[in-house]
Amino acid sequence: MRRLKVIGVTSGSGGAGKTFVATNLAVGILHQVRGGVLFLDASAPCPGDGCLKMGLPRNKSVSDLLPLLDRLTPEFLASYLMSAPSGVPCLSLVNDVVQGNALNRKVLEQVFRVLDQAFDYLVMDLSLLTGDVGAFLIDRTDQVCLVVDPTPAGLQRAGHLLGLLRTAQVPIAATGLCVNRTTESHTGLSAAQLGPQVLAYLADQPETVRWAETKGHTLLELRPDDELSAGFADLSRAFIQRAFRHRAEQARESSGEATPAEARRDLKLRILRRLIEEIDLRKGDLGYLHDPVKRQEMHVRVEGKLVALVQEEATEVSRQDRRQLVKELMDEALGLGPLEDLLEDPTVTEIMVNRIDQVYVERKGHLTLSNVSFLSNDQLRGIIERIVAPLGRRIDEKVPMVDARLRDGSRVNAIIPPLALKGPAITIRKFSKKLLGIPDLIGFGSMTEQIATFLGAAVHARQNIVISGGTGSGKTTLLNVLSSFIPDDERIVTIEDAAELQLPQEHVVSLESRPPNIEGEGAITIRDLVRNSLRMRPDRIVVGECRGGEALDMLQAMNTGHDGSLTTLHANTPVDALSRLETLALMAGLDLPARAIRDQIASAVQLVVQQSRLQDGSRRITYVTEICGQEGTDFVTRDVFRFEQTGLTPDGKVIGQFRPTGHVPEFVKSLPNFGIQVPEEIFLHQTL
Repeated sequence: MRRLKVIGVTSGSGGAGKTFVATNLAVGILHQVRGGVLFLDASAPCPGDGCLKMGLPRNKSVSDLLPLLDRLTPEFLASYLMSAPSGVPCLSLVNDVVQGNALNRKVLEQVFRVLDQAFDYLVMDLSLLTGDVGAFLIDRTDQVCLVVDPTPAGLQRAGHLLGLLRTAQVPIAATGLCVNRTTESHTGLSAAQLGPQVLAYLADQPETVRWAETKGHTLLELRPDDELSAGFADLSRAFIQRAFRHRAEQARESSGEATPAEARRDLKLRILRRLIEEIDLRKGDLGYLHDPVKRQEMHVRVEGKLVALVQEEATEVSRQDRRQLVKELMDEALGLGPLEDLLEDPTVTEIMVNRIDQVYVERKGHLTLSNVSFLSNDQLRGIIERIVAPLGRRIDEKVPMVDARLRDGSRVNAIIPPLALKGPAITIRKFSKKLLGIPDLIGFGSMTEQIATFLGAAVHARQNIVISGGTGSGKTTLLNVLSSFIPDDERIVTIEDAAELQLPQEHVVSLESRPPNIEGEGAITIRDLVRNSLRMRPDRIVVGECRGGEALDMLQAMNTGHDGSLTTLHANTPVDALSRLETLALMAGLDLPARAIRDQIASAVQLVVQQSRLQDGSRRITYVTEICGQEGTDFVTRDVFRFEQTGLTPDGKVIGQFRPTGHVPEFVKSLPNFGIQVPEEIFLHQTL
C-alpha cells in the first residue's frame, strides 16, 4: 500500500484562487501532522507561481532531477529540496515551459516512487494537463480539492471540470469543494448543486489575500487566527480525515481487518466499560450532577482514571492522540459526548439527532449531515439522562419524551423508544450568545429601516402585537428585538416555557413555567403565570409563545389596561394567526361563544407581524398587518408592509423587495401624543 497521500488542488478556470488555496492547504496540513508534507507546483502554463507564493523565488523542479535519477533516494531528495519559510519542502514540475518536453510517465513514476518513501502528504497545485504527464498526475491523485468561484459562471465552469474528472475515473467521493471568496449569501452552496461535499467556505477578503502575497508567505503563517486562516485549517483537517478514511478502506479491502475508525470505536467502548466498572458511573446514579462541588470532584476523579486507562489500553497511540482520546472519553462519560464539539461550534445554531449515526446541524439556515456519531443507543440515552437529571426531570418508558434546557440556555427536546422507532432522538436549539438588535436584523435582510421605525413606534405607542410564524422562523428573536423598544422606566413581565428572551432593560421580571415532577405533581403552566402576572403590576406583559388557553387570559389582559403586550404563536399568515388565536382561546374551556372571542381579538390585537423562513434559509418579515375590526364574522385586516419575492439567484438565494402598501394604520395619528414622529413617506408605494 502506498504511503504517500496525494491531494490535487484544481479549479475550473484561472482566477478562482487555486494557487492561494493550494499553498495554504499545504501549510495547514503541515501544522496538523507536524511533518512529511511536500508542495508540488504542477500549474500551467506559467510554472513557479505556487513556489513564489510560498516564499521561494527560484526552486528545484522535477525536470532538474532528470540527470540525477540513477542516484535518487529519499535521503538525497531530502538534501536536494528547498524548503519554504513555513517549513514545507517545495518542488516544481518544471521551471520553464521548455523543460516540460523532457517529462513523461516513466520519469514521473520513478520520481513518485521516491516521494512515496519520503513523504506522507503531497499537495499539488494542479492544472489539468493533456498527454501522459496530465494523465499520470490525475491517476496518482487520491483526493481532489476543487476550488469554486461562487458566481454563475464559476459554478458552470466547476460543473464542466467535474465532468472531465469523472471521465478520468475520479470518483465523486474523492472530490471535495472549497468555495472561495464567499459572502453570507454564498454559504448555501451545497453538494446538491454540484455533487461533491463542500468542505470549506473561505471568506471574501481580497485585501488580506493581496497583503499576504506581497509578504511572500502564506496567510496561515502570517495570521493564523484570521477568519480566512480558520477556513484553511478546517479544509486541512477535512482532507486529512478523508485521506485517513481512504487508507482505512483500502486496508480493509486488502486484509479484511477492521478500519482505524472501527478500531478506535472498539477501543473507546473497551475503556468506557472498564471506567464504569472501576468508578461508579452506573445508569441512574446521577446525583453528582445536582451539586457543583461533587460534579467537579467526579470530573477530577474520572479524568485521572481515564488518563491511566488510555495509557494502558492505547499503547500504540501517539501522545497527541491520547490527549484527544481522553477528551472524547471525558465528554462521553460525564458530558454530552459527540455533542460537546457541536455545542462549542459558534456556527452551529441547531442540532438534530435522528439516530446514533445520523446527526444533522444547521449553519446559517442550512441543514447538513455532520460526521458526528454515537457509540450506541445506550450512550445516547445516557446523554439525555445527564441533560434532564439536574432539572429534576426523568425520561423512561413511562415518560418517553421531555423538554429541557442546557446550562447555557439552549433548548432541548428528547424522545426515546417506544415512541422513537429508530432509537433515542434529540433536537437542540442553541442559545445565542450574542444579543441581536435592529441593526443586525436590517443587516441580515430580515427587515428594512422603515419597517424597524414603524414597529419601534408601535411598541412605544403601546400597540398590542402578535408575532406569527412557523417553527424556526425567528419569532423569538424578533420578539426579543421588539421588546427592546419598551421604555426603560416600564415594568416588564416575561413569561416563557423555556427562558430565551434577553431583554436589555433593568426593570424586568422573568417567569418560566414548570412541568410536573417525577410524581406528576407541581406543574405551573403558562396560563397560571399569565394570571399571576396581572397581580404583579406590570406595564407590559411579554409571553414567549401562546400555545393553549393562556391566549384567552392574554386577550383579557390586553383589553383591561395592559396594552403594549407582545406574544408569538405558530401560523403561516396574519389571517391564519387570528384564526389560530381564536382556537387557542377556545381551549381555555370557558364555553364562551366564538363571537365573543372574535370581538376580544378584534379589540385587543392591533398588529400581526408575520415572520417566515424562506427556501434559502433566510428569515424575513413577510407581512406587517393591521387589524381593523370585523365585518360580520370575518376580521378586517390591512397590510402595511409586505415582502414580495421575485425569484432566486443561481446559487439559490431569494430575490425580493419589501414594499409598503400605502395603508396608514389608524394609531399613527396618535403617535404625536407619545412624542413620536413617523414620516408618512414610509407608507408610500415605493421600493424599500
